[in-house]
Amino acid sequence: MSRLYPCIFIFFFFASQLASQPLYSPLVIATIEINFEQSNWDAILDNYYAAGNGERLLATVEINGVSFDSVGVRYRGGGTYHPDNPKNPLNIKLDHVKNQDYEGIEVLKLSNGAKDPSFLREVLSLEAARQFMEAPRANYARVFVNGAYHGLYANVESINASFFERALQLDPDAPRFECNPSYDFDAVPQNPPFGCSVGHGASLEYLGPGVACYFDHYEMQSNTGWEALIAAAQTLANNPAATDQYFDLDRMLWWSVFNNLFVNLDSYLGAGARNYYLGSTADGRFVPVPDDLNESFAKYPWVDVDAAAGAQPPLSFFQQLSPWQGEDDPQKPLLQALLGQATWRRMYLAHYRTMVQELVSSGWLENRAGQLQDFISDELQSDPNNLYSFQDFEDNLTTAVVDSYDGYDAYGLLELMDGRVAWLQSLPEWQYQPPTLSNPGHSPAVPAPGENAVFTVELDEAADVWLGFRSNVKEVFKYYQLSDDGLHGDGAAGDLVYGVVLPVNAGGGQYFFYAENDLAGQFLPEKAAHVYYSLSTAANVVINELMARNNSTVADQDGEYDDWIELYNNSSQTIDLSGWHLTDDPLLPAKWTFPNGVFLDPGAYLVVWADNDTGQAGLHASFKLSAGGEQLQLLNPNLQVADEVVFPPLAEDIAFSRCPNGTGPFSTNEPSFASGNDAACATPTREAPLEMLTYYPNPAGSQVIFSTKNTPNGALLITDLTGRPVVRVALSGSIALDVSGWYPGLYLVLFNGRPAGKLVVVESK
Repeated sequence: MSRLYPCIFIFFFFASQLASQPLYSPLVIATIEINFEQSNWDAILDNYYAAGNGERLLATVEINGVSFDSVGVRYRGGGTYHPDNPKNPLNIKLDHVKNQDYEGIEVLKLSNGAKDPSFLREVLSLEAARQFMEAPRANYARVFVNGAYHGLYANVESINASFFERALQLDPDAPRFECNPSYDFDAVPQNPPFGCSVGHGASLEYLGPGVACYFDHYEMQSNTGWEALIAAAQTLANNPAATDQYFDLDRMLWWSVFNNLFVNLDSYLGAGARNYYLGSTADGRFVPVPDDLNESFAKYPWVDVDAAAGAQPPLSFFQQLSPWQGEDDPQKPLLQALLGQATWRRMYLAHYRTMVQELVSSGWLENRAGQLQDFISDELQSDPNNLYSFQDFEDNLTTAVVDSYDGYDAYGLLELMDGRVAWLQSLPEWQYQPPTLSNPGHSPAVPAPGENAVFTVELDEAADVWLGFRSNVKEVFKYYQLSDDGLHGDGAAGDLVYGVVLPVNAGGGQYFFYAENDLAGQFLPEKAAHVYYSLSTAANVVINELMARNNSTVADQDGEYDDWIELYNNSSQTIDLSGWHLTDDPLLPAKWTFPNGVFLDPGAYLVVWADNDTGQAGLHASFKLSAGGEQLQLLNPNLQVADEVVFPPLAEDIAFSRCPNGTGPFSTNEPSFASGNDAACATPTREAPLEMLTYYPNPAGSQVIFSTKNTPNGALLITDLTGRPVVRVALSGSIALDVSGWYPGLYLVLFNGRPAGKLVVVESK
């Protein structure tokens, strides 16, 4: 029978860190019921807002049927709040008085749709952004107050320490800043503190050595961080070529492209830099997170301060906004740095082309916007406090309407983007042809910890090539140049196969490739570094699976549902684990030690309960696993790291396990306690978003039926383990695919750009 691809058994995954919580399921409208004891709650909240001290009114709040008392509620919203509004933006703090949360969420941020007649901009923009960077989750919520329907809101995840820990694995104590100045941009402060320069929003300009220079422009949300921010700003001013020493280059590029493509001018890109957050990684690089996108798609009218004094620019102005906007603006030092270095500029353009293709040219944006509009139309029609007419809501998807809230034109989302992409693709830079990369890989397929690995990629022309590599998800990718000289595992010199040799630590790593000629660059995978390849290491004994929120999966000998860690012996020898160690703190490598007489047979599994209860019979570690994610290490008696894993926040009863069993990279899966993981790896988890498709049979040998109920039009993509597309097809309702000619093995299924599970293909009979 015919085969689709050569049989290459390389265990590395095409991966993207994506998580989903039911509170933010894309095509589910949450229900939030607020009950105040006071009937004049609106007047009280108005008074609290006017006082400006952040005071909250206590309420009982029910979220999707789960009730919380002693909740603090206040109004929020800046330009979208007004005491005369029939509904105002809300901030709901569940843990205002006591420690409580809804599925790990402690603060709810609800937007009223002001300045957006389409009521799509914020939710749609964030969903688009999350395909390329870490950004808040968002959907819609129907809100009731004291038993009466108050209206439909955009339900947007709050950006706080919990967000940075969940989405980016950042330490809760790491420097974090809200980059949203405390002053009105129509009255830029002209009297800065002594020794400070005048600032222009959260522009990352260097304003002087004193922390007081930055107080009006940024709000520090951590205990420390001013020195790090000042050092980063000083580097932008004095040594922009070293920008990547203080900023995560890859994420900064994606964020900058996103703001420009979507004409998101109420951001760092616009007249006054604002509406974003910064968090610092473990290796000291700042990462950006976009915020407040209700005025994306050219809704915010101003590009520079001078324009603010005149009329709103016409649609054509925004459609033809330069992709290099800000490159010559001293008030935008980050954009000057990114666009002023030749390689970074080519990377920026490569990302720009990818984002245009993935979101607009592919039809995703038009389809998704139409789905969301249809999805919320009934709710908006019944909303007693909607700020716009239903006709404006329907029209603004495709055509301009006059915004009754602020008087400016709200250009149609699709008319803006169709014209914008057509203009961008007419630019000379868009015609530059980058090198083509193919056949990415590494060898050996599963190196031992500390062993050298060879990373290779093929090109269609001689070019400069780099590998982006990191040892775990807490790190920033570092770049290593590849060679085609026959000396770096790359085959023969001049054969257009490029290679580099790197040692790989316990735990493996993630990687991607980038190549450029004199005109243009290209990434592989194209959505790097948000999407990347993974490789795993495998010692004789490995951490094979763990669970950090065991609610009902399996109980220990005392009937307690505790966290657990599963070890597996890959070798053919029985291994004595006496004196080995487990720790969740690299600074305390011997945090818990295996007692004498613990042996692990070949191909066997061993479970350690992580419950901080060493007095119980059996193996009980002296620590618990954090459901918010952390680092776990296995060390031998000499305190050498034999294996390690950095795991993300995990949902209840969801495991983090190696796929394939014993040797593969980690992913979230259904648990397979004290047994092999391969069957669980092939089964979609219960935490998949509700929009995801279903498919059966799985495993399959001949035909697979794919179907979806909640998304009438979507894009189905199936890749092999290298990320190479096998099938890409539009899906409406259901479709049958013949897999009888496919090589047996594991495939990855994506729907509308999101992981939807795994498919196992077996030999057809």
